[in-house]
Amino acid sequence: MKVFEKLYPIILFTYNRPWHTEQVLQALEKNELADQSHLIVFVDGPKANASEEQLKKIKQVRELVQSKKWCGSVEYHIAEQNIGCRNSIIAGITQVLSTYEAAIILEDDIVTSHYFLKYMNTCLNYYRVFKSVISISGYNLPPNRIKIPNEYKYDVYVSLRQQNWGWGTWRDRWESVDWDKNFIKDFIADKTLVEAFNRGGDDLSKMLQEEYEGKSDAWDIQFTFHHFKHHGVSIIPCKSYTNNVGLDSSGTHTINQNTSSFFNDLSMAVENPKLLNIVYEDIRLINAFYNAYSAKKRPLWQKVINRLSRMLGGKNVFVIKKKVYVD
Repeated sequence: MKVFEKLYPIILFTYNRPWHTEQVLQALEKNELADQSHLIVFVDGPKANASEEQLKKIKQVRELVQSKKWCGSVEYHIAEQNIGCRNSIIAGITQVLSTYEAAIILEDDIVTSHYFLKYMNTCLNYYRVFKSVISISGYNLPPNRIKIPNEYKYDVYVSLRQQNWGWGTWRDRWESVDWDKNFIKDFIADKTLVEAFNRGGDDLSKMLQEEYEGKSDAWDIQFTFHHFKHHGVSIIPCKSYTNNVGLDSSGTHTINQNTSSFFNDLSMAVENPKLLNIVYEDIRLINAFYNAYSAKKRPLWQKVINRLSRMLGGKNVFVIKKKVYVD
């Protein structure tokens, strides 16, 4: 396996969650390569109607991130006014990638494995020449949500959907993203394209529509759509390098959720992952990923017919339709 040739900067986005931010920084500090890495911290500012409690938490975050040298070198960007989740992340990543070829991105609730930075730098170096790879994801669903075939011989797989709980990308991929939302209305009306996009999970088109209707201040759904539009994929680890500790209603886009459905044992993260040297969509993993993220599960009778067909030496009768690309 080709090792990393250079170390890329880490971008951390924070706001008003001091406890969560501290967990992230403490885990990051323990990472192999942390003492050689450059950390760039963006702290969003208070909203105009911020309460005294919110102002206190923002102040605590500012003091925390500047309280010690968490990595080899650190720089800070402290906003005086609230920029918002979407605008802050888009602008921050764009700013950093105007200087650096690639970057590793964390938010204030993503706790990392000891090997997270090693994994991200290795993949960002290795896959930078694979132009169909638009992002590197550090998170994977736990084994009870997505099963990796026993005979699968790699430590990463190809996904149609990006996982943004600790991830990275390159300047040439990021700068081509279209952040305009005007296309969404016509796209959602085309059921064939929607079905193709939803191969990454049938919640994708719903999130895209919510973005268009102003019900969401997210950025990541358009980045995932960018993968789809440009025939792109994300590389995802079989064993997760991150966990989200913010599924407690404390964040902008989080609600109380059953954390066991998302929690991974980070001690299982692979120190030296075996990477795919050919980027291909493994239909077993595409289907497993789709099933994990889809609210509408395949009916039992279809599963039974598929199983019987395989037992008789045939193929699945009911399969996800082939991908349709956007011009």
